[in-house]
Amino acid sequence: MSPIKYLIIGACAVAATAATAQNLHVNDAAYVGIARCQGLINSDDLQPRVDPTGINRFMDLEGAGRQGTIIDQARDNRDKAAHDAAVAGPDEKAHLLAERDGPCRRWRRMGNHAPGAALTGE
Repeated sequence: MSPIKYLIIGACAVAATAATAQNLHVNDAAYVGIARCQGLINSDDLQPRVDPTGINRFMDLEGAGRQGTIIDQARDNRDKAAHDAAVAGPDEKAHLLAERDGPCRRWRRMGNHAPGAALTGE
């Protein structure tokens, strides 16, 4: 795994702790990093699939009011992760699944606890 991936995984772990403690708000760098998790969680190429509802809601809520450049960076990071999953061989898929089911796991349900989630009936 590349050093950049370790950096992103570490940033996601720190951001998750901060988000829980600070009413789920993350900074721009964490938002862009978490978008990688969103791409892996939403991937049809990583089996078995997991429910992406929570992370998608979280990213929608967190994206509100962010600058367009940050939204673009997050989209690019999410799309790159989805592409990585689509073209990965068996060994790389194992690494991506470990990332999705390890450091990214905490973000899968984060949106279910976000402000306003109760208003949606979930």
